[in-house]
Amino acid sequence: MQNSVLMRDIPPSALPDLVSQWDAPPYRGRQLAHWLYRQGALTWDEMTNLPLDLKHRLAQKYRLQCLQTVAREESQDSTRKFLFSLTDANTVESVIIPMARKATFCLSSQVGCRMACGFCATARGGLVRDLRCAEILEQVIHLRQDLATRPYPTHGKREFNLVFMGMGEPLDNWSQVSAAIQILLARDGFGLSARRVTVSTSGKVEHLQQLLDFPQPIGLTISLGGADQQMRKQLMPVAGRTPLAETLDLAEAYARRSGRRVTIAYVMIAGITDGEDAARHLAKLVADRPFKVNLIPLNGFDAAGMSRPAPSLVLGFQDILRSAGIRALVRESGGQDIEAACGQLRRRKLAENS
Repeated sequence: MQNSVLMRDIPPSALPDLVSQWDAPPYRGRQLAHWLYRQGALTWDEMTNLPLDLKHRLAQKYRLQCLQTVAREESQDSTRKFLFSLTDANTVESVIIPMARKATFCLSSQVGCRMACGFCATARGGLVRDLRCAEILEQVIHLRQDLATRPYPTHGKREFNLVFMGMGEPLDNWSQVSAAIQILLARDGFGLSARRVTVSTSGKVEHLQQLLDFPQPIGLTISLGGADQQMRKQLMPVAGRTPLAETLDLAEAYARRSGRRVTIAYVMIAGITDGEDAARHLAKLVADRPFKVNLIPLNGFDAAGMSRPAPSLVLGFQDILRSAGIRALVRESGGQDIEAACGQLRRRKLAENS
C-alpha cells in the first residue's frame, strides 16, 4: 500500500542509509532528519533544501503527516486541549499545561487503555490499539507549533517538558514509546534533555522491569491508586494485581539507578482515598525512599460514586505526609472547564457523533 510506512517511525540515524538507495549523499539524510524533527515539517514542500526528485521518491513510499486536528479548546486557566484524528479515524488527545516556569506537553501513547482504572475516563472504552512512534512524535510537533504561535507571556522562549500521562499506559506500548523517546532525546532528532521527559505508569511489575533497562535517566511517575493493596486493586484492577510493595521497590530501584526522585501520583477521591488512615498508611509506604508525592484531587467526570474531596481534607492529608517528613504537593488538574483530563474530550466527541 502506498504511503503505508510512517516517515517519523524511522530513527534519524537510519536516514543517511535510507536516502542512499536513491544515490543521495549521506548529508541529505541529515537534512531530512532536521526537517522531520527540529523543524517539524508536515508537508514535503517545506523541505526547501532537498532535491525535488528525492522528495518525490520519499512521498511515494512514506506518509509524512498522520494526525489532523479535530478540536482545540482553551481553558480559563490557559490549559490547551487537543483532539487529533489518526489515519484510521480513531482519535487521541494531547494537552499543553502552563506550569510556573514552562509549559508541559501531556502526550497519549494508546487509543484507549487496558488498565481499567476506575478514576480514568480513557479506561471506560478499553484498549483500541497502540500508537505508532510517528503518531506519538507528531503530537509533539503540533503542540510545539501551537506554543510557538501562541506563547505564554510569562514563559518567554523557554523549552517545554513532556510527560506521557495522556491516554493509555505508556509502558504497555513500550516498544513504540521507547522508540519515540530515543528520537526525542537524540541529537539529530528533537535534541531534548532526558530531564525534560517523564513517563507516568500504573506500575505493573513487568512494565517497571522494562524501564529499568532503559539507558536514559528519564523521569518516572507511579500512579498509586490506593494506599493499601485492597484499595489499589479495587481502583486499578489490572495494575493492582502487582503487590504494592513490589511496585514501590522497583520504583525505588529506578530512582537510585537514574539519580532522579520518583513521583508518586495519588488521586484523592472523596470518601475513598482521602481519609487520615490512608494518609498515615501512605506515609509509611513512602517514608525514607527517594520519592515525592503529588496529591491530585479527582478531575470529575461521570465516574459512578466518585467525586473530589473538600479542599480542607486535601490539605489535612498533605499535612500528615509533611509531618512524616515527606515532600508532598497538591496538584490541581488544569482545564476542568474544557474536560482536560485524559479521555474526556474524546468521549464527548464520540457521544456527539453517535
